[in-house]
Amino acid sequence: MKMKTTSTKEPRTDMRRRVLHVFVMSFFLLLVLSCSSQQERIDYVLSWTGDGLKVDVALQTDKDSVTLNFGSEAGGQTDQMSWIHDLTVTFGQLFADTANHHFTAIPSDRQVRFSYIVRSTLPSDYGSPGNCLKDMFRPDLDSSMFYSRTENLFVLPDDADSIPVSVEWNAVPPYPLFCLYNPGKGTEHFDGLVRDLNWSVIVGDSFLTVDTVMVNSHPQYLVTALRQQVDENKVALRRFFRRVYASVSRFWSDDGSVPYSMIVFPFRRNTFEVSGNGYANGLLARYDATADTVLTKERRDVFVHEIGHKWMNNGTIWFAEGFNEMQTAYQLVASGLTSPDYFVTYFNHALSELWHNPHRNAPGQEAEDRFWEDGDYTWLLYYRGFTYAFHLAGLVEQQTQQPNSWRAMMQHIQSFVTDFSEEKFLEAMSVLIAPKRLNEDYRTFMTEGKDFTFHSEELPSGTAIELSADGVPQVCIVDTVAFARHFQ
Repeated sequence: MKMKTTSTKEPRTDMRRRVLHVFVMSFFLLLVLSCSSQQERIDYVLSWTGDGLKVDVALQTDKDSVTLNFGSEAGGQTDQMSWIHDLTVTFGQLFADTANHHFTAIPSDRQVRFSYIVRSTLPSDYGSPGNCLKDMFRPDLDSSMFYSRTENLFVLPDDADSIPVSVEWNAVPPYPLFCLYNPGKGTEHFDGLVRDLNWSVIVGDSFLTVDTVMVNSHPQYLVTALRQQVDENKVALRRFFRRVYASVSRFWSDDGSVPYSMIVFPFRRNTFEVSGNGYANGLLARYDATADTVLTKERRDVFVHEIGHKWMNNGTIWFAEGFNEMQTAYQLVASGLTSPDYFVTYFNHALSELWHNPHRNAPGQEAEDRFWEDGDYTWLLYYRGFTYAFHLAGLVEQQTQQPNSWRAMMQHIQSFVTDFSEEKFLEAMSVLIAPKRLNEDYRTFMTEGKDFTFHSEELPSGTAIELSADGVPQVCIVDTVAFARHFQ
């Protein structure tokens, strides 16, 4: 009996050991996977100091060193590192490269911990704030208003978009804040990836309000800090947002399920009517706070342009900005905001500005390299890219016999607009336009920067070209019915 009892217990013991072994190995595997998934991450704690924002950073990594970028040269800025005050390293090592606005972090026991304070960079002797694009890219933090682009606030790991991040607000300013990286949730705890903090903004103001606008049955956000005619301006902005965002979303077959935020925010000290930035999940438009009516024609056009950047925000400047100008002119009509002849007015302005630009024949690479040097170089690629888009639309219509050639062209290249390259563009367009002609035109107009030539048989249907008194090509509508088909 004893032997029998013993013989029955042994396999049970073995089974328990095997179960225990499997459990231990599974736990160990989960632990290993957990550790491997946490090899690199970065956590931020933000604290309002009364005149700036303290940023506590905790970096965890298995690497020997990590490059952290601060700011960018967008807006022609060269002094980003001067925005950082009271830099303190409490664990590991941190070396600053002020010329290239980045840090090299050297971990100790896999960690680097440090803090710094970002303060306003709009001193009283700055000049005339609000009259140049640079203001759009500089932090402006004080006791009455908060504005900062996130790349000018967070030091971010270089070329590491998928690294996990968290943001915690320890102390907030005495007014509401809206964070584009965490839309609709204010300063609540945020978990995401480095890419979520790239090209984003934080705004705050005692007048700031956040309204939910339903588009395609999905909530989007209208963020305002209005001073004048609050109710009237908010109604107009809400109506505009709903109409335009729905129209552009339909064009790109986007259901709008990812929240998009339209932020219309005043300059604190301003003489500039409007300027804007578009992002993947929202736009920021800054305007003259003394304005009675926010939605003027000029601001309306800028808002449409910035919304377009949700889908066209990558690649060379002539595409990201110039083709987005074509989309702006198209959507102003397609959304029902204006009549078809406004497209012609909008385009003729671009042609005139291009022909009168002192750098109009600058080679493409020179124009790209000197984009931020002055206003003439900045706008050159907007107008050149817009003109190229209009030119191609005419060729595509001629080849495909589709009157709505802008839609046909953009839907044909939609698969790589978020990963744009000129090589991909030309390869895709060669399906719609004879390759020899396509490459010749690209080399002549875009690479060499020579003047565009327009031929009547290659223009979008319903249009013709005339020369103004000073020799500038101008589009005119010769068949209103044929031209209207482009927007249907």
